[in-house]
Amino acid sequence: MSSQPATQPSHPVSSFDPEIFWALHKQKILIGAIVLTAALLGGGAYFGFQAIQTQKAEAAYAAADSVERWQAVIRRFPNAIAAGNSYLRIAAKLRDEAKYRESDSAYDSFIHRYPKHPLLIDGYMGLAANAELEKLPAKALEYYKDVTTQFGNSYQAPMALFHQARLTEAKGQFKEAQQLFESVVQRYPDSIAAGIAGREAGRLADKLSQQIPKPKAEKTASPSPTASAAKLPEP
Repeated sequence: MSSQPATQPSHPVSSFDPEIFWALHKQKILIGAIVLTAALLGGGAYFGFQAIQTQKAEAAYAAADSVERWQAVIRRFPNAIAAGNSYLRIAAKLRDEAKYRESDSAYDSFIHRYPKHPLLIDGYMGLAANAELEKLPAKALEYYKDVTTQFGNSYQAPMALFHQARLTEAKGQFKEAQQLFESVVQRYPDSIAAGIAGREAGRLADKLSQQIPKPKAEKTASPSPTASAAKLPEP
């Protein structure tokens, strides 16, 4: 009986040839490398330019000390954070000069042009302060409500809620004001406003307790003269 030689397992032979691949796709590879290099260089140049512009904007803002110079910062660097800061400085300066309408306009421009500015909440607080100075408490109250609703986790929220309670008390709504003061303590216990709000809530609680009418004591009915005469013994 003849024996057959054992067959050797066949190994797949790779069909990838780097030289052939390079020859076929050399142009595409080179173009892709050029595009990638250009993109990296362009991105680096862009971010480098932005960094330089940011530094220039911050330097110009730091040197500004008047409405005219802050306006110059806005014109020269309209997209920089320093431009938004300049709007806030202009609005505050105009408020100090009792130019409330112009100040409101600056705050409104800031809010609408820089909705992602880190100090956006200061625009709303500025509008609320202006409204109080203009003797418009209802308008100020709405701005404070906007702050507590839209920016409830911000650093200005405790004070905005405190002012909301204060203006509510001024309207004679003592119970609602007390609840708002208590909300300051409950929602922002570590804030400076919480300590003041706690005292105000206690004061209003005492005031409200004094306004609760006390129950009247029942009076014992005195016998009428006729009834007394009827009970007198006959002589």
